[in-house]
Amino acid sequence: MKTILVPTDFSKCANNAMTYALEVAKRLEARVVALYVVLPNEGVDNSMYDAFMIDDYLLQRKKAMKVWVRKFTKNGQAGSVQVETDCRVGFPVSTVVHVADELDADMIVMGTTGAAGLKGVLLGSTAGGVLVGSQRPVLVIPKGAVFQNYSRFVLATDFKIKADQRSLNTLKELLSIEHAGLEVVHVIEKPGATRPGKDLEIVVTRKLEDIPHIFHYIHDTNVPRALGVFLESVNATGLVTIAHEHTLLHKLFFKSVSRTLSHHTTVPMLVLHG
Repeated sequence: MKTILVPTDFSKCANNAMTYALEVAKRLEARVVALYVVLPNEGVDNSMYDAFMIDDYLLQRKKAMKVWVRKFTKNGQAGSVQVETDCRVGFPVSTVVHVADELDADMIVMGTTGAAGLKGVLLGSTAGGVLVGSQRPVLVIPKGAVFQNYSRFVLATDFKIKADQRSLNTLKELLSIEHAGLEVVHVIEKPGATRPGKDLEIVVTRKLEDIPHIFHYIHDTNVPRALGVFLESVNATGLVTIAHEHTLLHKLFFKSVSRTLSHHTTVPMLVLHG
């Protein structure tokens, strides 16, 4: 992993995401680029002098970014990590996606509060828009999440693993921090349905390549509830899901049942893309 992009709005949630990203970057020897997006009408009052004020306001924001980053470098949180800043004028979602592509970022790390349930917070915010708009791995860091010195990630799957190689490499690198394996969980929603055949397990195993993993099956008509209970039972440090149409990500964020997972917002979530 070479580059981690961290969008910020200077909030406590962004602080937490930055702290988490720096911990990952230290262990993977990656650089961190902090990004602030200035809205086109931010810092102006629609007066005749607006055209002259925009450049000045942008300069102020750039200085504020350097001050914000200095908090992490001055107290030693950044360690030897190379931290850069960027400030762009535009709309948050499209700008974050564009900058991530421009930098060829390996991962985007974003903070979220979890205050109104995952559906409202993620899909009703910049983080949610980036999840949908970017084809790069996105690590969502809840407000209460703290980087752990061990990794125990849970991959929620419907056996339609179509993640691209970039995403799989990111997952491998995150797990390699503590040489951890992966708990692969499939929730069987239909009452009386049997577990998938070994042939589907083989397909997943081939896709995961050399990532150690164990399969788990849970019978429950409520997928988010089942996942939440499992995450808690294994003391998971991260939830992994793959975004492609009609998959678990769709169920978690586009249906009202996603509110159930709002009780487990201390667990970071890595969203991979197909």
